[in-house]
Amino acid sequence: MDYGYQLLRHVVQQVFGNLRQAARLTLTLFILPIAGFLALTGGTAAGMGHGFGGGTLIGLLLLLVGTVIAYAWAAVGWHRYVLLEEMGNGLIPPWRGDRILSYLGRAIAVGVVVILAVMGGSLVVGLIAAVTQSFAVALVLGIGLVFLATWVATRIGLVLPAAALGAPMSLRESWAVTRPVASQILLPLIVIALVAGIAQQFVLLLFGQTVTAHMFGMMQDQTILSLPGQILNAALTWLQLLVNLALMTTLYGNLVEGRQLN
Repeated sequence: MDYGYQLLRHVVQQVFGNLRQAARLTLTLFILPIAGFLALTGGTAAGMGHGFGGGTLIGLLLLLVGTVIAYAWAAVGWHRYVLLEEMGNGLIPPWRGDRILSYLGRAIAVGVVVILAVMGGSLVVGLIAAVTQSFAVALVLGIGLVFLATWVATRIGLVLPAAALGAPMSLRESWAVTRPVASQILLPLIVIALVAGIAQQFVLLLFGQTVTAHMFGMMQDQTILSLPGQILNAALTWLQLLVNLALMTTLYGNLVEGRQLN
């Protein structure tokens, strides 16, 4: 059976077979930053167009820091549950400051490499688009650039579950260990992106509404989601994050720890 298909099947089973545990470990830490943002801004693009006062800006900066920590905390908890069956008590995973700090450091390193890869790819895309003068070519290459970013992030991203476990691993080691399956991981990446994109467009179609709002000194049409749409969209985003984390966790378990894909 194709490795990419096995990987995708295992990831889906891992998330939806442990959805109750995943919600207990990550949902509170996922929701709290969103609630904080809504409280600070009113949750509308129209409201943000008028600008913020100094107190709100400081609050948003503090919220950004808190969001990064909360999401790293949730990710570490999810990795450790899958690989170590560590659950803890309550609605949040156990606080492991050293693992979370290490996770943040490695996530920044992954982000820097991905940004550099995208910058290099953007130069190539821009050059080809300028030569061909074709919007269709530019669009296809732009989509390919997005997949390049996710592919590179996945190839070097095994450092993240390693950080959650406290295991030593460098970006170069992660790249090397994923080399044998470099092409096969494209299947789950493409399927996950397509399913997420179609689901989000479906939510926008069902719950989106166009309003005219004052944005940055001018009146503009904005497509916004109703409250049920916002809730459903947030749930889809949470599921996509879980699936992406599960992909790296599964690759780590299989390629580094030698676990079977069943």
